[in-house]
Amino acid sequence: MEYFIIVNPTAGGNNGRKVWPQIEQYLKKKNISYRAYFTEYDGHAVSIAMRILDQITATNHPDAIIIATGGDGTLHETILGCMRFYAEHPQIKDPRVPVGLLPIGSGNDFARALKIPRHWKKALHDIFECQVPTKIHIGHFINHDLSTDGYFLNNFGIGLDATVVYLANHSLLKHHKQFSGFSYWVSVLHAIQTVQPFELTVTHPNGTIHTYSKAFLVTVTNHPYFGGGIDIVPRASVYKDQLDLVIVEKPTYRQILLFIFMLLLKRHLHLRFVHHFSETHFELKTKKARYGQIDGEELGHKTYNASYETKDYPFWIKKTDNSQL
Repeated sequence: MEYFIIVNPTAGGNNGRKVWPQIEQYLKKKNISYRAYFTEYDGHAVSIAMRILDQITATNHPDAIIIATGGDGTLHETILGCMRFYAEHPQIKDPRVPVGLLPIGSGNDFARALKIPRHWKKALHDIFECQVPTKIHIGHFINHDLSTDGYFLNNFGIGLDATVVYLANHSLLKHHKQFSGFSYWVSVLHAIQTVQPFELTVTHPNGTIHTYSKAFLVTVTNHPYFGGGIDIVPRASVYKDQLDLVIVEKPTYRQILLFIFMLLLKRHLHLRFVHHFSETHFELKTKKARYGQIDGEELGHKTYNASYETKDYPFWIKKTDNSQL
């Protein structure tokens, strides 16, 4: 087995740069065959993953595994590169090269959903113990206005959560690790006060259309967590061929407090201003521009006219109890 490792040195506040020497020493001690590739800018892991697959395909490598070493963003880019490569080479059939994860970022919601250990040594141990890949469902969206598409491992958000991402990313405190948590919550409070409700139209698989005139938070999620561990849809699963759509209509301040309380009890989906759907595919459309985010990365301030579904990809992970769902 040979491991092609994509390392993001800046993941988790430069945690990648700190822990990689330890990981490399461990790999050499265990006589593990590997090649390391380091990202140098946003989006670099996409092209690295495509280049790795090109090398593997050219040499007909029989036992290759790609390992994303970083946070949710690094894994997102790695999978995006893999999906683009296979889309450009439709003649290549299964087995596709599986992807593993060493979660050394700050959020790590995908690792949390798959119960991947947070410590790199334990995560590596599980990777080495793995014998066969597990097919995991990931989100796929098609932007009908631009005729483009993309993928998400965690979630796709419009409104409140996306505004929080935008504000946090542009905060002066973002690059000060000791204030990063404070900066995030300042962004949350600011977003709650400033985000204006917007009209959202949902088209369901059976053709039924629902319109929400006061949408405030819209999240299409692939697993239970978003925002660094918030359990937004407790029963969501990457092993199901479904995506979960959560729509929160503009709440009053009293309802916000109620939502937070019910969120802690995992009963928030029963509130009358919260709407939840689990479906194989659906379409979302907005009339007014709002901030969007995908796996914690900014999508900009624009309108949305997109359809959502799942695709699968093989992951090199230790199977959990719910992996047979």
